[in-house]
Amino acid sequence: MIVVAGAKPKVEKFRASTTTHCYHCNNDSHWIVQKTGYFITLFFLPVLRFKTEYASFCPICGNAVVLTKEEFEQKIK
Repeated sequence: MIVVAGAKPKVEKFRASTTTHCYHCNNDSHWIVQKTGYFITLFFLPVLRFKTEYASFCPICGNAVVLTKEEFEQKIK
């Protein structure tokens, strides 16, 4: 019997509701807010989420900031 298992991320991207100033490129824009969920897969089907990361990044230069769950929910409202 062969069992195929692994881990695969699922990325969801949203546009922030307010503009944010980027100190790297010195621009004001609507940043992209990203939620990445990591799943354990069994036969290529997601079975169990074991980690979730939240980040926000500048669409112009790509400068990223790690967010908490509360900050993520506030930015997408």
